[in-house]
Amino acid sequence: MNAAAKAGLKLLARVSLSLALLAWLLYRSDLAKVTEGFRRIPISTWGSTFSMYLASQLVSSYRWRLLARALGFPGRWIRYVQYYFVGMYFNLFLPTGVGGDLLKAMYLIRERPAKLAATLSILMDRITGLAAMFLLGGISVILVPGMMPPHFSWMLKCAFAAILTGIPLFFLSSRFIQRLWPWAKERFETIFLLGRRPAVCLGALSLSLVVQGLCMGIIAILAHALELPPHPLFYFAAFPLVALMILLPVSFNGIGVREGGFIYFLGLKGVASEQALCLSLGFFAIQVAAGLLGGIFYSLGWHQKVLKE
Repeated sequence: MNAAAKAGLKLLARVSLSLALLAWLLYRSDLAKVTEGFRRIPISTWGSTFSMYLASQLVSSYRWRLLARALGFPGRWIRYVQYYFVGMYFNLFLPTGVGGDLLKAMYLIRERPAKLAATLSILMDRITGLAAMFLLGGISVILVPGMMPPHFSWMLKCAFAAILTGIPLFFLSSRFIQRLWPWAKERFETIFLLGRRPAVCLGALSLSLVVQGLCMGIIAILAHALELPPHPLFYFAAFPLVALMILLPVSFNGIGVREGGFIYFLGLKGVASEQALCLSLGFFAIQVAAGLLGGIFYSLGWHQKVLKE
């Protein structure tokens, strides 16, 4: 069996698992209650949360530009916005939710043939986002003790401490390695570029805190519209754990796994599965709507126009 056939089978398996999980969750739920939940969310809430998500993506594109420029890629912010939104569109249809990242890296490489630098800009964009997510999760369980089961609270607190410890260690180890082994500086010059620019990395992390705060805030606002009982900071603590589940390469873009995660964690607070499913699908609907907006950008060819500027 060739590589293409194996990749096709893996994709088919992920899609099948996602559909099976989602179908099972829907089968176990009262669909009338799920539909009623959607009806209870005011149009104004949909509008405000969609605007918040768009704002988060604009900040994300600026974060990517900050990292990319530090690695030697030029370009105005609008260029990165258009690339980012087109990437969101392709993330809807490509497996693992990172297919759009590959597309964004390809656009950068067309401007400057530096594959490692382009890949590193995408990777650091993702890493700072994940780090910010767990920083907010750790802060949430510290501020509201007993909000999560002890093992999850300790997981978030340990991640919080590890990130705070790892940030200075990253910069110190980068300088130490370059001084101790000069040959490493020449071979891994691209990687060490960010290690020598703490202001860029810390700036990207700060922007990531804004991005994740907006996304988790969207979930909290939707939950408030559904009159769910958990404390608003509960969603800041639970979302990173659900995100870890989504990262597992077993489903198609986390479909089914994400809904199961919402049902599990909200179930710990006595929330009915129908309400949890409505919350999860509501957040996913906002992501899909934003991704389709990126599809409009793609169909108009704006991402190609900026390449010709």
